[in-house]
Amino acid sequence: MPQFSLRGKVMMIDNSRLAPLRIFDYVSPDRTRGWKVISAHIWPLTTRADTGSTEGKIVTDWALATDDGSAVDWNHVKDPSENRTFAWGTWAGYLREWSGGDFITPEYAGEPCFLIDPDTFVVKELWIQGACTTESTTNPEREYGYMIVLEEQKISPSLSVFQQIKGMGQDV
Repeated sequence: MPQFSLRGKVMMIDNSRLAPLRIFDYVSPDRTRGWKVISAHIWPLTTRADTGSTEGKIVTDWALATDDGSAVDWNHVKDPSENRTFAWGTWAGYLREWSGGDFITPEYAGEPCFLIDPDTFVVKELWIQGACTTESTTNPEREYGYMIVLEEQKISPSLSVFQQIKGMGQDV
């Protein structure tokens, strides 16, 4: 099956929540196409910023969803009981002080690998959302890069409708 990637970046302020951002929107009467998320990755692009802290921790939580999920609050970004969300990841690191500007360094090598629900097809929209917690006192803005790999699938119209209803927050 054909695969393609979505790449981009989002801006999030330390100690805040990223409002859900639509990164894919399929508009067509063809109900026989859907996409599986094969992999998802996210990492900080802004590693240097004045944090006002000497040492500390930074933790970012991320989720992919099939609807805007605007009813989801900070503590529920990674809630698996929310039907709209289907992939969850965390990036964690350390805040370090340096005379040239404070910086963050990853807690582990590489970007997070998302846990992806294999029973979800993207049939309309794909959204990304996040939340960041740090020991920072100045709360700088940071850019985060992402790459999401999708695989196109041929599906039945009834499965497409079912996935769209499930993806709009319905309890099915």
